[in-house]
Amino acid sequence: MILAVTLCLTWIVVNLFVMLPKKMSWEENLFLFLVSSITIMFALLIPAKRMYFDDPGYKYSLEGTMAFLTNRNIIFPILTLLSVNLIQYRGFWKQALVALVSLFVFLAFCRLEEKHTIVSSISLLQLTVFFIFYYSLMLSLLKCFRLLAEERKV
Repeated sequence: MILAVTLCLTWIVVNLFVMLPKKMSWEENLFLFLVSSITIMFALLIPAKRMYFDDPGYKYSLEGTMAFLTNRNIIFPILTLLSVNLIQYRGFWKQALVALVSLFVFLAFCRLEEKHTIVSSISLLQLTVFFIFYYSLMLSLLKCFRLLAEERKV
């Protein structure tokens, strides 16, 4: 059942990404998708090691493993792309609203499917701090990517 819910959420998130207007180029979206995937993989490497190495006291079904991998490799990066694309709009209040809604969506998603998103239980404060740093890192990397692209054109 968890895999069906995860696939439904994946379908919704991908459709949102396709339908919403994008302020970033194809290359910027691809770069951000790959960087966010790698960042999430490294961030979840330690908590997920029990699942990866088949810890006897930690049972994960094939369905649960597929749900975790789908969340980590598809849903989180596409949610990141959605929020970063939306935060590109001008105006402080629009950007602040997008940042707060994005943070709320990330936190709610992690809390609803905790076992299949972040594997082990952590406090809401730790999760909030992680996503603030994660989001800041993605915005900084996007800015660096744009600077390198401008430099390359010259």
